[in-house]
Amino acid sequence: MEVTIIERQEWGNDLLGTLHGQGDRDDIVVLLAHSDTVYPVGSAAARPLRREGNRLYAPGVCDMKGCILAALYALEALQVLNYRPFGELRFLCVSDEEINVRHCDDLMEQVLHDARRAFVLEAARANGAIVSARKGNAGYTLRAYGRAAHAGVEPEKGRNAIIELAHQVLQLASLSGWCEGLTITPGLISGGSATNVVPDYAEARFDLRFLRLEDKEATEARWRILLQQQRVPGVRLELEEDPHLKHPLVCTPITQRMAEQAQAIAAMLGFSLEHVLTGGASDASYAALYGVPTLDGLGPIGGNDHSPDEYLLLDSVAPRSALLAGLIASPLPAEGRATASVEESAAAPRAR
Repeated sequence: MEVTIIERQEWGNDLLGTLHGQGDRDDIVVLLAHSDTVYPVGSAAARPLRREGNRLYAPGVCDMKGCILAALYALEALQVLNYRPFGELRFLCVSDEEINVRHCDDLMEQVLHDARRAFVLEAARANGAIVSARKGNAGYTLRAYGRAAHAGVEPEKGRNAIIELAHQVLQLASLSGWCEGLTITPGLISGGSATNVVPDYAEARFDLRFLRLEDKEATEARWRILLQQQRVPGVRLELEEDPHLKHPLVCTPITQRMAEQAQAIAAMLGFSLEHVLTGGASDASYAALYGVPTLDGLGPIGGNDHSPDEYLLLDSVAPRSALLAGLIASPLPAEGRATASVEESAAAPRAR
């Protein structure tokens, strides 16, 4: 594998590995991973890797150090077998997945624009399921601009930005659930300067999750109508969308066939496999943006991400590495079939 280090001055470096295959040159396979974690510097020293029975505990052990390791095992197996029936494999590991300010857009376009299929190396769900669909995610900031005044001497001259913002937060959040799978969560709110001053500024930040882009657009249209229904005259409102929209990963017919292909491979390996929708976002959103058929959650099984109790199940590493290797080595399934051996696989013993 040819490895390129993309050096970053303000962030961690990104890595791009390229492995040339022996098959159809248009069969470009992309693996997406990230090397960053949510933990502050010093967490690994404070809570070093430890094993308790079948579980490994450490910061980032599941999200996603163990997943990267499992992918390397999968690629090593294909190399040892000298079996690379794809045209090219691109393994991109970025350092900005866990933060709001992304710097990898150009790299994502570079590896995904002509890809035939993609596999995202986030961990499997706690019950072992892989991910065939993810909600989209957008963030918004609502700002209220009022007029300051002395709260005791002449409050009537003020225009209370906090009162108007509170009214609008309730209005906008009331649309949560208006269509299937859509959630609206006000997550941060701030405003004012002192209790004896009518506040002239306040802001709130929202998280929006949605199954379809058209649901996002329809929600924004409804918000614009609600923003005209003000409680405090004279307060100016401004709604701004965050720059990094995460597109939804939709379980299309081809994604469904890929999931069935994964189930067939899992059956041959002796375990059962489900595929699910999740509300959490990942770099699968980039693959969705470029229209690349994608499966996610292909790492080992773990849980309690982003917490002191984050863990990885040791006995899931080998079977999940084998599953990933099988998917990489299998062509994109044609309509009406998952793999050539679906019928045989269905009869294979499944793990309990």
